[in-house]
Amino acid sequence: MTKLKLFNLMVSMSMLGFIISCSKKVSIEFVKAMPASVESTVTTINSGTIEARFQAELAFGTVGRISKIYVSLGSKVSEGALIAELENADLKAIYNESEKELTRAEELYKNGLVSIANLDSAKRTKEVARLNYEKTIMKAPFSGMITAMDLKVGEFYQSSVNSTNKPAVQIIDLKKRIIKGEIDELDLQKIAIGQKARVKIPALKNQIFNAILTKVVPFVSTAKDQDRTSQIELEVIEQKNDKGENLLIPVGASADVEIISETKNASKVLPANILYGTGKNRFIYKIQEGKLKKQPIKLGIGNYERVEILEGVNENDQIATPSEGIELIEGLKVDAVEKKWL
Repeated sequence: MTKLKLFNLMVSMSMLGFIISCSKKVSIEFVKAMPASVESTVTTINSGTIEARFQAELAFGTVGRISKIYVSLGSKVSEGALIAELENADLKAIYNESEKELTRAEELYKNGLVSIANLDSAKRTKEVARLNYEKTIMKAPFSGMITAMDLKVGEFYQSSVNSTNKPAVQIIDLKKRIIKGEIDELDLQKIAIGQKARVKIPALKNQIFNAILTKVVPFVSTAKDQDRTSQIELEVIEQKNDKGENLLIPVGASADVEIISETKNASKVLPANILYGTGKNRFIYKIQEGKLKKQPIKLGIGNYERVEILEGVNENDQIATPSEGIELIEGLKVDAVEKKWL
């Protein structure tokens, strides 16, 4: 048998198989367009990062040997609370003595026994002594939690960071968390400050939190060759667990962000997974007289779950859904069963 004859035979068999497949009915499910709310959403190009609104790396104002540590890793502290001290008995004594000297100078000045210059000199001496003493004391600048503690009593303190360039002491606030992320440059025109968002945090069993968009940086970064992005910032406005208890969201955790850029109610919608085509050339398969018919459609807003249908679908149209192992093609005979999807 020649190659040409073999090729013709294979083509004939393929055509025969196609004809047979078209003559047999296949079982599929269909859905109908439903009136429902629909959203247009914008997602970050990668996971955002949870950050504290206030975060600080603490340090002493001078060098010296560490004498006392009042907190440990994970401790919750109030604003002004003592964190640690260097050896400072001499500086404390000088400061105490300067306070006494100032008190004496004030009394003498009232009685006309010293000049204003003497009083000012005593005030300056006390202020210098106070500053020198306070450089040896580390205090919390705001209420929060200690998230880094790499000080040890007896060690000589020289720098606010250790050999690994990590802060020796760090504190974060326990108030509302913020999320920083990046969006594609094409989505920049779709978002605005004040829009609501949903945030899913994998570290908390993918629990979903409500958030609000608080900052949009109108600048497109070209740091990455292929990705041109703009930075955004959101504030988590709900920090409760499933039981309604206050929940501390861990700083540094990743967050999947979905910003709701537009919402419509009572729109004609279909599930997004039944759409075919790309861009403006989208279509679906209608079921008419037991066969599939390719139908171009016009879309409104939507997301990965559901989309708004503006043209091409009527209320009672039967729209074929994807079926495993079955390729939907125009003219395919089907035995369809309705699938409830809303």
